[in-house]
Amino acid sequence: MVRHAEKAATPANDPPLTAVGQQRAQALLDTLRNKNIEYIFSTNTLRTRSTAEPLSQAIGVPIEPYATDTLWEVARRLTKLRGGNVLVVGHSNTLLPLLDQLPVTHQKKTIPDSDYDNLFIVTVKRRFLRPPLIRLEEGTFGALAE
Repeated sequence: MVRHAEKAATPANDPPLTAVGQQRAQALLDTLRNKNIEYIFSTNTLRTRSTAEPLSQAIGVPIEPYATDTLWEVARRLTKLRGGNVLVVGHSNTLLPLLDQLPVTHQKKTIPDSDYDNLFIVTVKRRFLRPPLIRLEEGTFGALAE
């Protein structure tokens, strides 16, 4: 799970990525290219889709939109997916609430507007006839020189 890359200031309602944001989207591709990503989810904004597009195009996995007003449904769907890994691209004000819908604990209270490199790795281990075991790791990706 990642926040979208750096966004432009305008237009305010649906800004594109900046040049640095485009570099970060490429860094996300470099980080996840060989990680068996089988599903990509993104909110339906230009900045989130543009963050996911380099990976989507490189590995041939379509971007599936999700709505931020039904995060509990998104979380439930994510825990039931079978197969490979999933990339979820969201926003500073939706990623932590989405994590809160999963049975994991995290230390972050907010994601600052200037913070674009958080990588939340949620591991769901299937256990025969038992609830899945879910674990969270926090890291970063795409250290960029600005």
